[in-house]
Amino acid sequence: MGQLYATAGLRHLAQRRRLGWLAQQLPQPHADGAGLLRRLAASGDGLPLETLGAANAQALLLRNWATDSAPSGGRSALPFAFVEAINLELSYSCNLACSHCLQEPLRPKGASTWLDVATVRPLLEQAQALQLLRRGLNLTGGEVIATASPVLELLALAQQLNIPTRMNTNAWWGLQQQIRVGDHSFADDAALVGALQQRGLGRLALSLDDRYQQYPQLLERVIRVGTLCQLAGQAIEVVATDAEPTLLKRVQRQLPAALITPMEQVDIGAAQPVQQRPMRRGNVARLAALSHCATAGFYRPRYLHVTPDGGVRSCLYAPGGGWLGNLHHQSLIEILNAAAANTVVQLFDSGELEAFVAEHLTPWRHIYRGLDHGCTAAALIARLAERLSMQQQNADRPLHPEQLELLHRRLAKEMGLEAAMKA
Repeated sequence: MGQLYATAGLRHLAQRRRLGWLAQQLPQPHADGAGLLRRLAASGDGLPLETLGAANAQALLLRNWATDSAPSGGRSALPFAFVEAINLELSYSCNLACSHCLQEPLRPKGASTWLDVATVRPLLEQAQALQLLRRGLNLTGGEVIATASPVLELLALAQQLNIPTRMNTNAWWGLQQQIRVGDHSFADDAALVGALQQRGLGRLALSLDDRYQQYPQLLERVIRVGTLCQLAGQAIEVVATDAEPTLLKRVQRQLPAALITPMEQVDIGAAQPVQQRPMRRGNVARLAALSHCATAGFYRPRYLHVTPDGGVRSCLYAPGGGWLGNLHHQSLIEILNAAAANTVVQLFDSGELEAFVAEHLTPWRHIYRGLDHGCTAAALIARLAERLSMQQQNADRPLHPEQLELLHRRLAKEMGLEAAMKA
């Protein structure tokens, strides 16, 4: 007689009171299907396979709601219990090169990688079943209004699934004509705003920061797009990142309907960092604890972030990271089930950041520039833990010092954290 054990995903459904929904999805109706699933979710010893019926047990196993192996180390935690929204990074490609951009080191030199609809559809369907989209879906880049972008198809998919949406753009397309987005062409900017509305866009987010010193013509385009949205009744948001007061007042005057969202500057990827000193011993772990989430976002995140190549992570300020898993190889439910055993999740949940930094980061502190923000420090620790875990899994012996130095140099370059070269 075999046993059936609950996965973290099933216990998540129980916590969200969604077991009735799952019972309706099973192939073999049962008078008390939800009750049996509740028993399974609460039991540490599992239930006999035949309790739910062979067909139902097989369906639960195939969909990763249950397992036939007793979990080691007791019942795993539910690190996704607090998730309320998902952020899709459709591409790291952009037609601008803003000095403060977190993603600048990841800009593709050749053809861009785009997150595709076939990958996103099961993600959204499973996230909706798990109630991880209570605040909705954000679509961002790079820049999402581009010739190869699937953003319009993704907005239509979210509309079909009744998922609230928000989209970021740098508004380069304001005052433009013959705008192409994926397979769609629009006569002008007003037609594109109309297309976004038709696909149920909840809010269009426009950035307000120092990029207008680099691109003086861009501000007029941002105001143009915002004005078109106001006239059409499309909700807009202005994300103000260290915007000059006079600039902010001008935008508020011309776009009175815009929601103004403050967002402080984060120094990852900054082209001209404030400091160039090497990191001092031990300060990175203490700095990470001063991040907005106090590092809790790594083991009980409120948002999940998906990279263009399908990687899933729990921190906005670590672009390119995918430590929770990859949607091209795993379903969201599989990623949920494995999250409690994830290297990064366990590290941040353990409270051992200082020991990790002392062993794995401090000896190579000269490779990195100085850090000034807690989110930067936390993101660096997470990316390093992710990369170490991957390399150690692939190696049949401990990494050599030369391999470790190469790892750090690559990571510093990818994250825009390289120390300045001495003259």
